[in-house]
Amino acid sequence: MNHRIIPILFASGLAVQADILSPVQRFFGLGGQFPEYTDESGETRLSALDQAPYSPADSDLGVQEILVERASREPLIVEMSRSVLRTDAAPSGNLDDSSSWVSVSSLSVSWRPHLAQGWFADLGMGYDFVRYDRTNAIDFENLSTRLGVFKVIPELDDTVFFARFEYQRITTNSLFDSDYNAQRVRAGLQKVLWSAPRQQLAGSISGAYEWSATPDSLKRDEISAELSYRYSISDCLYTVLSGKVAHFDFDQFGREDWTTSMAAELVWQINESLTANASIYFDKNDSSDSNFFGNTNEYEAWSGGLGLSVQWTF
Repeated sequence: MNHRIIPILFASGLAVQADILSPVQRFFGLGGQFPEYTDESGETRLSALDQAPYSPADSDLGVQEILVERASREPLIVEMSRSVLRTDAAPSGNLDDSSSWVSVSSLSVSWRPHLAQGWFADLGMGYDFVRYDRTNAIDFENLSTRLGVFKVIPELDDTVFFARFEYQRITTNSLFDSDYNAQRVRAGLQKVLWSAPRQQLAGSISGAYEWSATPDSLKRDEISAELSYRYSISDCLYTVLSGKVAHFDFDQFGREDWTTSMAAELVWQINESLTANASIYFDKNDSSDSNFFGNTNEYEAWSGGLGLSVQWTF
């Protein structure tokens, strides 16, 4: 989710540019690109936390989880969403970023068929369109694809292990002319750390190795950790508080970035297919290259607004 895109500058024969990844981190970095891993392969939840409907006896009975028999055929999941947000740092062709309304339209397709012995495939593709109302702000598109596997490990208290190949491409007002693309492999662990009636705390850690990126100056490896707390107000209304810390180690210029992201969301599950949400995000990036390039790649940004998403299974 975050900050600046400016034209490439050349100094001392080195290609120096503000981080084109920053706007993508702002809107898609905190759980936006990839759904959670579950052993239900992405089926619509029967309640906000996969728990039985709440009753006055919950305090005595504890958490009542719903066990769903796996279907004979895993569905293809298609999701479309649209968000309208207000941000205080719209990326532009200069360093004087300012507030703007922004619309984010997304389409994703995923399929998680069971392979063998509890292993699932994880196939997915998403396309995001980001448009600002400021005329000098830079609109962009984000393509993300993944090909991987995951497994729930009962011996580790139902910890989920996942590994996947990722391809990402960013364009600015073009479907074909790439401003950035990268290929990476990612692996990590995801787990529900604590669960009580109406509440759930989950966490994940992951690492990514990037073996190619264009431009070369943005080739980087990543280590990240994320926590997410959910509280169900009712069976169809819940809140989500999320926090993520990521460390990026770039190949060039000795650059290292620390990115911190926080989000608060109110989610309304209108029916099995339709969801509405109100969200607010905060993102901050500290970069070790600030002494060399100025504060081009450092930012703080607030964004918030409303969203609507619809999901189909086939």
